[in-house]
Amino acid sequence: MLRQDLDENIAPPASTTELLATRRVTGRRVKTLWDRRTHEDMVERIERLKPDSRGQWGRMTCPQMVVHITDAFGLYVGELRVAGRRTPLQFTPVKQAFVYLLPIPKNVPTAPELTARVAQDWPSVVARLVAAMSSFTAQRGRGDWPAHPMFGRLSGRAYGVLAYKHTDHHLRQFGE
Repeated sequence: MLRQDLDENIAPPASTTELLATRRVTGRRVKTLWDRRTHEDMVERIERLKPDSRGQWGRMTCPQMVVHITDAFGLYVGELRVAGRRTPLQFTPVKQAFVYLLPIPKNVPTAPELTARVAQDWPSVVARLVAAMSSFTAQRGRGDWPAHPMFGRLSGRAYGVLAYKHTDHHLRQFGE
């Protein structure tokens, strides 16, 4: 794939701070769900999950994790309300470092709203996650992203990266 083709699939940074944060600091381009191939790869990884897969860390079961990620996509687009907290992650340098550079730590507590829903039958929870992720990526050009409960205001680009990192974090948790 030509570099130009890749660049056309990635949303441009919304600010100079984001531009600096997405430079090749780690030696590779930051992944985002706005990239079509990255999205397709995620769908394939999700479809390889098994309901009895064991987590390598944490207490969630695989079905609970799938519901958790689905609800996170609801949070990203404003369909699920979660009480916000004032945290150092809302300050731009810390927020940018966490979103663009640092890995998500294991065993970080999550909002109770993102673990409240009970998983139903496996095929329907997986299908609902894929649909939620596709609905999220269809909103790439959206300009009015809701505030995140931990990070505060995020740009669309930041949401694309954060959604990738969060989903990838949990897929790796269950061996994908």
